[in-house]
Amino acid sequence: MIFPSPRTALAILAFAAPGVAGAHVVPNMTVEADFAAEGGYSLRINVDPRTFLAADPTTLPPVPGTWYREQTPEQLAATHEKAGEYLSRALGLLFGGQKTPFPHWAIQAIDGESNTPLTAETQEVHLLVSATGRVPAGAASFQIDFAKDANTTLILLPSHGGQAAPRPQVIFPGETSRAYPLETSPPAPTPVVAPAAAPQPPVPLFSLGLVITLSVAVMLLIVGWRLLRQYRHHHRAHHRPRPDDVNN
Repeated sequence: MIFPSPRTALAILAFAAPGVAGAHVVPNMTVEADFAAEGGYSLRINVDPRTFLAADPTTLPPVPGTWYREQTPEQLAATHEKAGEYLSRALGLLFGGQKTPFPHWAIQAIDGESNTPLTAETQEVHLLVSATGRVPAGAASFQIDFAKDANTTLILLPSHGGQAAPRPQVIFPGETSRAYPLETSPPAPTPVVAPAAAPQPPVPLFSLGLVITLSVAVMLLIVGWRLLRQYRHHHRAHHRPRPDDVNN
């Protein structure tokens, strides 16, 4: 079975719908940019396939889920390549005012209404482009430079650690978004570890024995000296001449 190319299939859908010209809602692109405190960032870009399948997306109806599910692996690879070429041309990432190459991305088909993975019941398919990278050293702001031929509008939702900014930014082709400040935290100081106290050398056993011996000897000398004093005092008291002996 030969499948029609994506452009041919959409052309068939467009001509099958009455009053197609100018009757479709203008699609838009949503970019969620989240920045982590340690300097990493992630991008989630919701892309309507009409933006890269037609120069004027309003000439095509919303793309049904069957268009994506019925493609061969070769056709899917070509679709993803076309989406990547469009993004590389339409989106310029600016860090600190300097353009930075787009990081490597992955593409997943999602339900355009619920933003959940594609299912058999999906009526409108979108592509979710995910990418992660590192903020260049010294960069203090983030912006998107939207190309003049982007053929759609862009909604930028910047955030820090999942905490979204108070207001999203709406950017039109040929415009550059307002600078979004990047509040990266400085590296945590290295804890200072106090040097361990030097272990005290153990008291030698012979020194401890000498101290005890000397202490006992001193105590014995004190006791002996006191006993000697008592003995001399007692001896003098018994041999002191009596008055009668002196008169005779």
